[in-house]
Amino acid sequence: MIQRIQSVFLALAMLLVCLLFYFVLCDFHFPNGEIAEMKMNGFIGPYQYLNNQVVSSSRFPLLLVLSAGLFILLAVTLFSYRNRPRQLRLCTIAFFINIILLGFLFLGPDMLSTKLSMALDLGLDKQAARKMVHYQWATFFPFASLLCINFAARRIKKDEALVRSAERLR
Repeated sequence: MIQRIQSVFLALAMLLVCLLFYFVLCDFHFPNGEIAEMKMNGFIGPYQYLNNQVVSSSRFPLLLVLSAGLFILLAVTLFSYRNRPRQLRLCTIAFFINIILLGFLFLGPDMLSTKLSMALDLGLDKQAARKMVHYQWATFFPFASLLCINFAARRIKKDEALVRSAERLR
């Protein structure tokens, strides 16, 4: 049934992935005092025009595809409640896609900061350029989503074990 507790966890994971599209992921604090905010769809702020030069080769399209794919996969997982083994496999796939999303979500802005430093001729080395990045609290939504997917997978396993034990009794 769709009223099970794992459905709540999967719906919460979907909500957390969906919220990534609406919030600022990180800020870039430049040495001249200007701040550019990075959202899933690009920059907001004074360096918006760099979207065609520097940002187009960064991880933004990959972040969009991974987030949208994860959202769709979680939706399919949520509505395949009649087939628990398939639901468990989809949870495992969603878990690994979420880990990949986390990697790109934290490595992408770090690599982008060095590109921005070179494109704007700021004269910063890699470590100083990486200190320009300040992550916002929305960046940590995939961590909570990972926990929700893990809790859902555990509950699906419990349900499957319960059904198998009931079938043995018959």
